[in-house]
Amino acid sequence: MPTVRPSLEPWLGLSLAEAPLAPLKQAPRASPDALRATLYASCRYLLRAILAGVDGAGGDVVDAVILTTIMDANIGYLDDNPALTWRHATYAAGPPEGYRRPITVSALAERLGLAYETTRRRVDGLIAQGRCVRTEHGIHARLLDEPRHHAGSQANYAAVRTLLRDLQTRAPEIGWPMAEAAEAKTEDPPLRLVNRRCAVFAIDTLRRFADLSGGYGEALVYMGVVEATGRGATDDVWPSLRTSSLARSLNQPIPSIRRRVQTLMARGLVTAQGSGFDARPAAAMEPEVSRLAVANLKRLYELFRQLEALGVALETDARQAPAARQAFEGPR
Repeated sequence: MPTVRPSLEPWLGLSLAEAPLAPLKQAPRASPDALRATLYASCRYLLRAILAGVDGAGGDVVDAVILTTIMDANIGYLDDNPALTWRHATYAAGPPEGYRRPITVSALAERLGLAYETTRRRVDGLIAQGRCVRTEHGIHARLLDEPRHHAGSQANYAAVRTLLRDLQTRAPEIGWPMAEAAEAKTEDPPLRLVNRRCAVFAIDTLRRFADLSGGYGEALVYMGVVEATGRGATDDVWPSLRTSSLARSLNQPIPSIRRRVQTLMARGLVTAQGSGFDARPAAAMEPEVSRLAVANLKRLYELFRQLEALGVALETDARQAPAARQAFEGPR
């Protein structure tokens, strides 16, 4: 979980009325099957979120991650304050320009684990594209109010609901936090609120994947392999994936995918299988992948615990089996 953001500026006339949730010290208990299921569900969600961000960042994964991190630094703190959380929860009620908090390039580089010069060059490119603004205090993301951005917010909201259904179906033993209070505070769904919380989850999770796989581009490919071959995997049988199929699903050039798959194989995260490959790790990397899965479960649980505390209700499909629903709600 990221460090607690500082309190609001005094000139806003607001203060923290409630203490933030204490971070979880450890992940909920889960079987190996549940850990694999939650890792698969996270990859499925993150791939859709990342690819949508890549489309909005000119087709570059690192730019998309940097832009998301700048946005989170600028406005993510709103959810630390009950008076602001729901005031700026919907797409129509975006925060005013004056509410944005800048982030320096050095802080951005540290959070993402990137070299300072790489981060500075990337930020300069985003500024040139008109997506960010440099001020004397740091970098601001330009607040967007356009149909494509609205559609992206709606798509992420739908993807989070799909993520919940995936978790309920694939790992019901966890007892995921789930707010029962309906979204009665507003007539519109809390797109911005959910997006702010999901951004924290995505940034922190992607950093873990990037550290393990060797970079954000490699992390994207690794998640693609996990999502594609982990779907129907058993202990002894894994579906095989080919470079061309992965390139199509990720909308990336085949040479780039091939190069990154080779990096993942060299790191022991991907195993060759005939003319293809799958997400089985080498024996030496199994502990690392297990730690990744445990940390992922903790962050997922934290995400929905925070949404529950903020009063968000993400209803799952009413047609699901009652037994699955009961298992999903589980013990709190």
